[in-house]
Amino acid sequence: MPEASVEAHLALARRAGADLRFEEPVTHWEPGRVTTARGTYETGHVVLCPGPWAPELLGDLGIPFEVERQVQFYFTPDETLAGYPVYIWDRDTGFYGFPEHDGAVKVAFHHGGEICTPETVDRTVRAHEVEAIANATRSPMPGLAGTFQRAATCMYTNTADRHFVIARHPEHDDVTVACGFSGHGFKFAPVVGEILADLTIDGATRHPIALFDPARLRGGA
Repeated sequence: MPEASVEAHLALARRAGADLRFEEPVTHWEPGRVTTARGTYETGHVVLCPGPWAPELLGDLGIPFEVERQVQFYFTPDETLAGYPVYIWDRDTGFYGFPEHDGAVKVAFHHGGEICTPETVDRTVRAHEVEAIANATRSPMPGLAGTFQRAATCMYTNTADRHFVIARHPEHDDVTVACGFSGHGFKFAPVVGEILADLTIDGATRHPIALFDPARLRGGA
């Protein structure tokens, strides 16, 4: 239930005094200042989490981010899968999914989607894509892809090694970045938020984040 999780995070943020703004695209940033389509905001520290806009807004990092279109599929299974765990099939064409919830199972390929941008991503899901995921699940999980219900598109922002980028900006000590979550960042949202708060307020964190240093990717492929 990712939408409910996002709503819970937003409610907690409001309760803590956050001023939330929506549908306000960022057009430019610099240390201490963020400019959007509605105005300019000044602050002592900027935290940038631009998702699929990372190639545009964080081009100065020198990291070759790749934005990838992915599709989430929902089926009514031929048999109940309510007791199944979350699963990942990591052979042949890899896919992952969730147990039955409200009469539907969610399943999707993990990587292998079309390269795109937020402006060019194709939001239409076609019949051959539904057939491809149904065929991929048929042998390892018979009965999962029973009756197709619906589908929705999303975007991964990938790094070359599929690990995150979380750090103080290498050129600006008063800017912190978090991006390149490569399709597996949402479940870590609470701890990533804690890390970003640590870096913003204290300049360091007790969490081991050396793996996420952008220096490992700068100028590489």
